[in-house]
Amino acid sequence: MSKNTNDLGPMPAPRQTATLIGHEKVEAKLANTFEYGRMAHALLLAGPRGIGKATLAYRFARHVLSSSTPDMKTMFTEKSDKRLTLSPDNEVFARVASGGHADLLVLEKGINPRTGRLRGEITVDEARQLHRFLCLTPVESSWRISIVDAVDEMNLNAANAILKSIEEPPPRAILILVSHAPGRLSATIRSRCQQLNLRPLSQQNFRTVIKTVHPELKNSEIITLAQLSEGSPGRALVIAELDGIQLYQTLVSILITVPAIDFESVHAFADELSRKGSEGRFNLAMELLLGWLSCLVRTGAQKVLVPDIIKGEGAARERFISVRGLDHWAELWENINRLFIRSERVHLDRKQVLLSAYTAIGDLAQA
Repeated sequence: MSKNTNDLGPMPAPRQTATLIGHEKVEAKLANTFEYGRMAHALLLAGPRGIGKATLAYRFARHVLSSSTPDMKTMFTEKSDKRLTLSPDNEVFARVASGGHADLLVLEKGINPRTGRLRGEITVDEARQLHRFLCLTPVESSWRISIVDAVDEMNLNAANAILKSIEEPPPRAILILVSHAPGRLSATIRSRCQQLNLRPLSQQNFRTVIKTVHPELKNSEIITLAQLSEGSPGRALVIAELDGIQLYQTLVSILITVPAIDFESVHAFADELSRKGSEGRFNLAMELLLGWLSCLVRTGAQKVLVPDIIKGEGAARERFISVRGLDHWAELWENINRLFIRSERVHLDRKQVLLSAYTAIGDLAQA
């Protein structure tokens, strides 16, 4: 079983997280469908990255694994609070948190034994474990559960390999798919799953999550994190841990100079992000760059103003739009995003990826 942890510094990994904020209605729906025997064999938890989908998947898995009574309709009393809360002192909680529960299999990107680095995708060999596992008789509970976090990270062959479990589900087995971009999944997978859409958190809930982990942050910093993360507390915590606000300042200060790009600054920035141990900051920089371009396209289409995080970035976006139409910028976003995804999967030279992105932006912004 995979035991990868997340990248949130002091924030516990989803399998170790006891609380979930802001998704009470979805939790209640899951509790009700399970209680009254209307549980789908395959769940698709969809929504933006970092809002609690994986945490909800583990909460539901613990709930099911701790409910060993075969008759689901008599499993709960009328006083049930319809939440999926389980105490961290519970044995099931501890076994799930450690990755040692015999009736739970988690598929996520693993380590490539040849390189010692995290794979860029979930492979078909890893995916083939899933159906074999779900067909086994439960050992510690009445159910077998598999979580795929995230199904978007499966390559095509891996995605095809899990179809058998979705289309021909074994008895007393539940498959939980976490997806950050459900629109990119095959229609077959989407149509065979019960899809539950999780929404970004309210401002108050977002602030509560961030303050729990980083009580030292000022309100102005939390507001900036909310803007950069688009309301995703998980992503905001990554930004905070990797000094992402400073990273964004450097990134945008270069963009503001376009089309007369200061390539000396670009090379220095790329060198910094290419050093050993800087993979996380490079990935974040690329995500922030893509987010900036996405904001350009979105605000241009909707004709709305977004408050500047860095002075002059709004004017730069307007200047870019005046030179090239939104369709060109949307196409550039797609091209840079594909380059970034490829760089993760086949480990392209990080410096060249960043240089290529800035060069493409500069070329398109030429009047």
